[in-house]
Amino acid sequence: MTYKQSNNDFFSYQGTINRKDYAINMLIVIALLIGISLVRFDSFAPYIRPEFLYKVLMFMVNLFQFVMLMSAISLVYRRIADFSILKSTTFIAWMKKIFFILFVFPVLYLFCFRFFIDIIPILQNIIDILVIFLLAPIGLITMIILVFIKGN
Repeated sequence: MTYKQSNNDFFSYQGTINRKDYAINMLIVIALLIGISLVRFDSFAPYIRPEFLYKVLMFMVNLFQFVMLMSAISLVYRRIADFSILKSTTFIAWMKKIFFILFVFPVLYLFCFRFFIDIIPILQNIIDILVIFLLAPIGLITMIILVFIKGN
């Protein structure tokens, strides 16, 4: 698949995606994320006798959330590629930097890096505030705006 071909897959970083497919796929991903976050898995803990099975269940739920977030990131990446096709190389470079800061860094921090940085609690608190109260809302607003930007 070439860079300019349209692609409607959930887990692909190749090609582009048009506005309609982006909106539909993003609604599916967001609905799954909201649905999984509304289930109270801690209420199942007394009914799952070996505690190991409960930990496996929670690992699988967290893995599902991570996969859905990576799917959302791939949708955003292909949407940015769609409206960046005929732009200058400096615009594409800036969009890649913005994409990493707004979408990739918060997900990687919350799921991976946060556990390694807990030895410095002040730094962890500062980055938590930065990610949760600044980057996450800006990223969500950007995801909505990407629906309305016309591609090529």
